[in-house]
Amino acid sequence: MKSPRLCLAVLLLVVLPACVAMAGGAGGVGYGCQYFDPQLSNQNLGLSYITGYGYGVNRWGNRIGGFGMAILSGTGTTAGGVGGMLIGQEFRGGPLVAAVTCLGGVGGASYAHRGYMLIFGEADLELGLRVLPWMQVVAYAGYQAWGNAIPGFPFTNAFVYTPVLGVRIGWGGLY
Repeated sequence: MKSPRLCLAVLLLVVLPACVAMAGGAGGVGYGCQYFDPQLSNQNLGLSYITGYGYGVNRWGNRIGGFGMAILSGTGTTAGGVGGMLIGQEFRGGPLVAAVTCLGGVGGASYAHRGYMLIFGEADLELGLRVLPWMQVVAYAGYQAWGNAIPGFPFTNAFVYTPVLGVRIGWGGLY
């Protein structure tokens, strides 16, 4: 016969972590574009992008997840892509969700039949509206920075920065 104390200890070690866990987060798609402002941008690339993402949220509102982004040129053809990790902090009040999210990753782009490795970073301020318990629509404004891991084209400067605007739709275990 097993010891009742041992059974209780095992039960507490299994059940207690599940009690403090909180299922939250989302996954979805987004569309954004660069917004050129001569005072805030160093180059006008006119790029837009489509993003797929997913993240989890703990009980304190900390986000962590990943993303993949297809970069589109001004003509709408795919110019490249990046993928990486996202982290952030969200705040909830009724159906509204506000968040600060940072994305970082690596990828590649093609320009004039040559390939280049990119380093990518973006910081966003988001404001979302939960339209259903499992769906939210988010508008965001942020700042993107791109760097060539190998200098040269597609960006004539080794480092490009510009503001961005976009929308995202997320589905999942939103709490």
